[in-house]
Amino acid sequence: MTQDNREDDVGRVGKGVADSTTRAQPADVQAAAWTSEVEHLLEDWRNRVYAAQAAHYASADRFRLLNYLVGVPATIFSSVVGTALFTGLEKGSPKTLVIGSVSIAAAVLAALQTFLRFAERASQHATAGDWYSAVRRDIEQLLHLGATDRGLPKECLDEVRKEMNRVGQNSPELSGSEWKRQAKRFRVKEPQIRV
Repeated sequence: MTQDNREDDVGRVGKGVADSTTRAQPADVQAAAWTSEVEHLLEDWRNRVYAAQAAHYASADRFRLLNYLVGVPATIFSSVVGTALFTGLEKGSPKTLVIGSVSIAAAVLAALQTFLRFAERASQHATAGDWYSAVRRDIEQLLHLGATDRGLPKECLDEVRKEMNRVGQNSPELSGSEWKRQAKRFRVKEPQIRV
């Protein structure tokens, strides 16, 4: 799914609240359907989406940092080796051993950077964070609209839930520790699992 298509999909959350189905309902019936439980569920979803957004942005920052921590030394080591080869090395010289070691280190770092794909993973997490941010804004818009302007709760909640499912399925996996940190920060209540 391209960024443009995703933005179109994200913009659909909360739209359609004034379609023909909701227009047929009297405004007081629509407003009465927005119970405190429904409002609480929407607020819980906003907190979850906010936590996911923050966790993906934090993961993107971590992978960007790792990309620099591995990539910059690999580049420097490769440059040192290349320069040393042009100056000429004598067999058995201590410089030859040092340059050989630096060459191996450069190759290992470059291989790690390629294999672990830090830059790509940072980009994926940043995109997921952007998408979660858009869903969060849609939820906040619903929460700030008057009950009569929102439409029917079932329709609005279905749209939000489907968008949350879509972004969750298309996002890279978060580390458990990052999710726990952000879930605690945004007061996300996790279900209690009994074993």
